[in-house]
Amino acid sequence: MNKLKKIINVLTISDAYILGMLLIYTILCFIFWSQLETPSLNLLSYVVISTAVIVFALVSSKFKGGKVFTLVRRLYIIPIVFFIYSNIHLFIPLVNPQDYDNMLIAWDMSIFGVNPTEWMAQISHPILTEYLQFTYMMFYVLPFILGVEFTLRDSDDRFFEFARIVIFGFFFSYILYFFMPAIGPRFTVHDFSMLNTELPGLLLTNFFRDLVNAGGGVMPDTINPAEIVNRDCMPSGHTMMTFITILIAFKFKSKYKWIVAIIGFSLIFSTVYLRYHYVVDVIAGLGFAVITMWIEPKIELFLRNLGFYKYD
Repeated sequence: MNKLKKIINVLTISDAYILGMLLIYTILCFIFWSQLETPSLNLLSYVVISTAVIVFALVSSKFKGGKVFTLVRRLYIIPIVFFIYSNIHLFIPLVNPQDYDNMLIAWDMSIFGVNPTEWMAQISHPILTEYLQFTYMMFYVLPFILGVEFTLRDSDDRFFEFARIVIFGFFFSYILYFFMPAIGPRFTVHDFSMLNTELPGLLLTNFFRDLVNAGGGVMPDTINPAEIVNRDCMPSGHTMMTFITILIAFKFKSKYKWIVAIIGFSLIFSTVYLRYHYVVDVIAGLGFAVITMWIEPKIELFLRNLGFYKYD
């Protein structure tokens, strides 16, 4: 019991969120063992990463104040978040094999009387498409900008509160994908193969689209991409996390708050214009962003009362 308490005392709240997600994956791995292609490898990866998080926390506690360990402690979370995102798609089709696109389309139609992505075609322009595809690619850059700013300002309070909320928000959005898996209007309302023709950009649009497609599991030569693309449309994680970043930028009076806001709201608009999301996905993303900002501090307080360490 004393050893467990010692471990908890050196783990940050962010560590707790990571370990919590890996525990969920471990449980799902056992439940769906016979349906996973490589269950042993999946389980091993969750155990190894969990062990690494704990060991690194114990080691870094011995070198508290060391700049190298502090920097690594702040950056190692990034690849882990990507890993956790990539693994959520192993389990979504197993937990909830139904796609809800028809329901989301119906909701959009009931609200607007038209499919918003089809209506937006009348305002499309290569310059606007290029700009919005660029802002869509800024999804991970915006929170990184704030993280760097808070680090350079030596503002541990701001940095770790920001990091906590962002990590929790990402993981919360991943869990929400289980409830209404969907692939988005570029596959359902529109012909995915005609996207570059129907919604052309200028110089980098097609390149950026290929990167987004690859991140969703769709390569340029993929046959039947709608069958394999990630089911992560509802809620819009891009909207949810971008709105959280905007709220934090203003809450902490970031020097870049207006840049974050302009690019961020452009990004949110782009999710529908570029046919990645239905409008109801965006509405849900905005709502869950507000819920995240409200609920995360309460969970953080609960974990601190259990003994988890607030800062590095």
